[in-house]
Amino acid sequence: MTGRILLALLTLAFAANLSAGERFARGVLWQVTKAGGAPSHIYGTLHVADARLAELPAPVRKAFDGARSLTVEYVAGDYGKERFLEAAMFLDRQTLDGKIGLEDFARVLEALMPVGLSRDFINKLKPWGVLLNLRNPQSGEGLSPDAQLYARARVRRIPVYQMEGVEEQVFVFDEFPMESQVALLKHALAHREELVAMAEQTLQAYVARDLAAIWRIQQEFTARHPQIAVHHADLTKRVVYDRSVVMAFRMQRQVRKGSAFVALGVMHLYGPKGVLALLEQDGYRVKRLY
Repeated sequence: MTGRILLALLTLAFAANLSAGERFARGVLWQVTKAGGAPSHIYGTLHVADARLAELPAPVRKAFDGARSLTVEYVAGDYGKERFLEAAMFLDRQTLDGKIGLEDFARVLEALMPVGLSRDFINKLKPWGVLLNLRNPQSGEGLSPDAQLYARARVRRIPVYQMEGVEEQVFVFDEFPMESQVALLKHALAHREELVAMAEQTLQAYVARDLAAIWRIQQEFTARHPQIAVHHADLTKRVVYDRSVVMAFRMQRQVRKGSAFVALGVMHLYGPKGVLALLEQDGYRVKRLY
């Protein structure tokens, strides 16, 4: 659901909780069991395409090959894509340049027009729609880990379940206060190079399977930009914590049957509010595999 710029923005807000949840400080593949049932697996992914993520790690492939189903955050069909795009746009007389000003709108045009979006189209995007479309100019090609797993599931013809619907995806961003949308977009535009660099560091930490480092990377940046701390806190609650609670509950429909494979954003794993801690609270045994 997120590009690299938003990935960096999200991780900014996590640093304040670094000391919590060292129980899950490292590892992206976890085995979960309950009451002697067959084990299931939870895999934390990054929702980006990059050459370093072009092949699923061997332990992940092995766990997935033994799974009877795949559960993901969300599968975007044709309707879902159209609905999400519609929600990301102003359908009245409001415009992006009216929200962020002409100077920042020019920055948005510079960032988005090279990917084929017209000026008029961009001007009808809501600020959160722009944030989701900002990309690292050097983004890699290929499939994200989530997309790779989905493709493998289709080849194996195993069922694919989703933990969220399109309206829930829309709600996360569309009910985000406009003041916060504008503040985060303007800040991202002003510090884009720094955020791109932080996203690269985050990817490196992910490859090293160091969840605590993903948070720790952001501490200095957060300290340098306290003016947007309140907006980041709201973003974290909406995008991570609230959704982690929902996903930890909904994945259990498959996990409790055993031999389920669950893939979700790696940010949902770490800390006392992450899905691993929540599953332990529900009586599951959680073991790191990779």
